[in-house]
Amino acid sequence: MLRSVADYPMAGYHQGIHQPGKFHLMTFADSEREGHDRHVPHRHDFFELVWLRTGSGRVCCDLEGYSFHANSLLILSPGQVHAWRFTSETQGQIVGFSPEFLAVNSEHPGLLAKMPFLYPEHLDPILYLDTREGERIDGLFAQLNDLAQVPAPGRDDVVRGFLLVLLSYMRQLYAHREQLAPRPRHENELLVQRFRLALEEHLPRVVEVGEFAELLNVSRTHLNNGLRRFTGRSASELIHERMLLEAKRRLLHSSLTIAEIAYELQFQDPSYFGRFFRKYTGVTPGEYRGTAQHEALAS
Repeated sequence: MLRSVADYPMAGYHQGIHQPGKFHLMTFADSEREGHDRHVPHRHDFFELVWLRTGSGRVCCDLEGYSFHANSLLILSPGQVHAWRFTSETQGQIVGFSPEFLAVNSEHPGLLAKMPFLYPEHLDPILYLDTREGERIDGLFAQLNDLAQVPAPGRDDVVRGFLLVLLSYMRQLYAHREQLAPRPRHENELLVQRFRLALEEHLPRVVEVGEFAELLNVSRTHLNNGLRRFTGRSASELIHERMLLEAKRRLLHSSLTIAEIAYELQFQDPSYFGRFFRKYTGVTPGEYRGTAQHEALAS
């Protein structure tokens, strides 16, 4: 059954550093909490950077599975369902942070909105590092851990600064992997960034294009035109795409009935949810659940 961060007690945080609503920092081993089974699919309402210095296994992120080994770096986003399987002892570090801690919101997306790996769509959430890259990440985590241990004025700023360095370095690593050439800034890029962050913040409570336009303080026409010029898709298409991902998450990782999932995603009628799902996938929610769960068990 799918679990959320609220299902777990916070007792394990005393072994690291935990600033509620801001950030936490701990070793991978210390992150084990009482009653927390990493093999059970679960999700958080914060970001986590997981530095896997040693070990091996497999991690499920939403609808895909990824093998990991020594010198792997994983980014987990709010709402992203994940579960772990280990084939050897794993050591490393975890730093988690709330979107608010780095002022990640639809009004002021800032630097983080330029980092597509934070809300992965076409990029894998895991980076496999060579020895030099791994040493650099290990050094950054070591410095972050040392400086964050000092409960002095300015600690939050120190942690925030190191997080930005880590994330900026990851941005470079992803660019290198994808061989992305620098491109000029598009006039609609900021609007697209703000819209994507608004989707993460407000879906499924907000599902109407007009409501998102109001949140972003633009007209519905301006929002649709800007999104189409930059992504080739309308606001409605992007909302449906994100709703479909959330539906697949629940079908694969939860024991909720199809009707319960429909109501959670603000569909007034489960039959309409079924038609919506089939329109975009070619199968019913029940057919998708059966096939996806069978494939997950076989992997």
